[in-house]
Amino acid sequence: MKKWELWLENINALDKDFIYYLKKKIIRKGATKLEVEGHLNKAKRNLRFAKRVIDDFGDYYEWAVIAYYYAIYQSALSLCAHKSLKTKKHLATIMILIKFYYPKNINKSDLKTISESVAIEEQDIKEFISLKDYREDAAYSISVNYEKSLAEDLGNKAIDFVNKVEMIIKKDGAR
Repeated sequence: MKKWELWLENINALDKDFIYYLKKKIIRKGATKLEVEGHLNKAKRNLRFAKRVIDDFGDYYEWAVIAYYYAIYQSALSLCAHKSLKTKKHLATIMILIKFYYPKNINKSDLKTISESVAIEEQDIKEFISLKDYREDAAYSISVNYEKSLAEDLGNKAIDFVNKVEMIIKKDGAR
């Protein structure tokens, strides 16, 4: 079982690891509204870049996959900053998503700011991880050959994720 899967199932393990990450400064407090907006803007920029790679530079689909992953990652960092947290570690980012946005683990305060219709769901976490794996293959493997249809499919998932993040942040900001 991977660490993030354990966190989905066991809130005590999640809380214990969260405290550890804070103590080790893997997760830090102090993110600002500017960082929330900046990460979300960078996510959208990555979406536009990936689309241009597909449309204008055919046969470089692995770069579209990488850009789509970073669109999701940047939007996830935006959610972290929305909770005044920051991190540069992908696993810590996933932890924050699970701790503060995954429905099984949100507290009463979170329930007030995030409706069930726009909360991060288990499928979103799994797609984040899946796209991370594709990104690693695209960046480091010499044997993986990406096709346009795969890049476009991953792009649709990235667009959905970024849109969901934007809805969560806007909905919370309206309260």
